[in-house]
Amino acid sequence: MTQDQCVSLLERATEEILPEYEWHAFIGMSIRGNPALETLRMQCIAIDEEGIKGTHKVKGQACLLFNQQGRVQLSVLLDEWQHKTDYLI
Repeated sequence: MTQDQCVSLLERATEEILPEYEWHAFIGMSIRGNPALETLRMQCIAIDEEGIKGTHKVKGQACLLFNQQGRVQLSVLLDEWQHKTDYLI
């Protein structure tokens, strides 16, 4: 994954229009050789465990709904990843 892909995933998650399958594909993937991306994945796993309150349909797809804590955590991650420089990733 690239930084832009991570930002897109986080943006769609904060807007609650991220399909459930994309979220689970990301948190379930094996990441080697990119500590920043692995850290993000682990943070998203923690959000998955404590910050999801369900799903809703958007254009026929099940998209995740986050509780207040999950939305705050996603916003913090989005802000961080929007401002990362390439040499940190």
